[in-house]
Amino acid sequence: MAASQRIKAQNIIFKIGATDYACDATNVELALQDAPGDVQTFCELRVGGEWTLTLEGLTSGDATSLYQILWANFGTEVAFTIAPNGNATASANEPHYEGTAKFDQLPPLALTSNEVSTFSVTLTVKNTEHDPANSVYYGVEIVTA
Repeated sequence: MAASQRIKAQNIIFKIGATDYACDATNVELALQDAPGDVQTFCELRVGGEWTLTLEGLTSGDATSLYQILWANFGTEVAFTIAPNGNATASANEPHYEGTAKFDQLPPLALTSNEVSTFSVTLTVKNTEHDPANSVYYGVEIVTA
């Protein structure tokens, strides 16, 4: 068997709404956590889940920067798309990951002398029905076409 195609995290596409913020981001991570209030017994594989979207990036005063967009949209829900392969059109071998992020955390302002300032926030992804038959996993959809 030949080795699977590897994803190298460069030239990705990371959109909030229709705007690509990959050039302001240094780390984009989707992670499935236990949903609040769920209790899993020894007989269950998983009873529920909730995604988080962790973003790390450059601190900027530019009105159109990712940093400022997080501030300006605090308290709202916004669609996001992650294309790890940098492909504009999703395919079976290069899928996109889509969902709706809740802008429920403000990025900190952390300043260190003589260093470029960065930030990190962890946003909650809006949870939906778990529907693997339609490629929807607790609010994150894997888009292949």
